[in-house]
Amino acid sequence: MTQGSPILPASVRREQIVSIVERQGFARVTELSRAFQVSEVTIRTDLDALAVAHVIERVHGGAVAGHRALATEPALELAMTRATSEKRRIGHAAAAMVTRDQSVLIDAGSTTTAVARALLARDDLSGVVVFTNSLTIAFEFERGEQQFTVGVTGGTVRHKQHSLVDPLGDMFMGLIRGDICFIGCNGVSAEGVTNSSMPEVIMKKRFMESSRKRVLVADSTKIGRTQLARVAPLSDIDLLITGVETPEANLEPIREAGVAVQQV
Repeated sequence: MTQGSPILPASVRREQIVSIVERQGFARVTELSRAFQVSEVTIRTDLDALAVAHVIERVHGGAVAGHRALATEPALELAMTRATSEKRRIGHAAAAMVTRDQSVLIDAGSTTTAVARALLARDDLSGVVVFTNSLTIAFEFERGEQQFTVGVTGGTVRHKQHSLVDPLGDMFMGLIRGDICFIGCNGVSAEGVTNSSMPEVIMKKRFMESSRKRVLVADSTKIGRTQLARVAPLSDIDLLITGVETPEANLEPIREAGVAVQQV
């Protein structure tokens, strides 16, 4: 950061701290304080929080990379080339839940993009309002301007995901209410819904809080995994849509928690 730059939200700063620690192997409190233009007390609080999450390890004067380092997120374009058939089926199943005149919240991700494309393929919908924090999804809906009204949250761009995150997105989501939301994730297990990006987690939480019905869409590679940051407990999910490729052993703890599961 340069002198006079605005102070980053804590979630964004902590994600960047993890990147620095992983790249360098070690980072001092003093250098992080200068880099982010915050007090050393603030940096120590950040490092303590990241250590509790097992992302880094605290050592005297700073931190070193932890044994459970932050998972590297693939670029959206790469993620969209993986499990394409499964994601397409998930997208169609999710889109089938939407009815005319509903308000639909769709967060950023490759599987949720499949949901958006499946919605666009339906010619029986009208009066549907879509809110998203995904630039990719917003551009997809340009093709359906007669059927859909699309709102974008605003916020800071995460370039690899083409998503918008806090603080503006957080403020925007506090103003709206949706009939249904479709949320993606990097992991879902008995420990709950988790994600590898803390800024994305904040937006996912807001989408869920703003919706009457909460649908998690996740391909088989996400089931049974736990990532860095918790999005929500399983009790907050109304339905999980995943592929038939998902092993039943991975789904059993989720079913036992009372979550309805639809395999397609």
